[in-house]
Amino acid sequence: MNADRELAEAYQEWRRLAETESEAIQTCNWSLLAACQQALSHLQHHITTLSEAAKEEWEKIGSGRSAKARQFDATIRELIGLERRNHTLLNATRENAQQQLEQLDRASSNLKRLHRSYSVEPSVAWTSFS
Repeated sequence: MNADRELAEAYQEWRRLAETESEAIQTCNWSLLAACQQALSHLQHHITTLSEAAKEEWEKIGSGRSAKARQFDATIRELIGLERRNHTLLNATRENAQQQLEQLDRASSNLKRLHRSYSVEPSVAWTSFS
């Protein structure tokens, strides 16, 4: 298999992982999200290696390096868009969770105040030991 083809497949895998990442965020599946992000991190290193190999390959076969690189530009822009979408989705999910936490904190404070207001202090049965 040539580097050009492997690079295209690596970008397809990135797209698949980005879509899975989006689903994980929407379903609050944080372990899946972490797995996707770890896989993407490894894949990015692999893509860097493949990109260099592909550039060398393009030079050897006489293909213009810039012409071949432009073929991947649309794919790269799409992947950047998917990552931005996931980032925005994750931020919205985080903000929603923060708002829910603040509401729960307020409810907890209200319950504690109500409890103090309506609870009766136990009377002391012993005032001295002698």
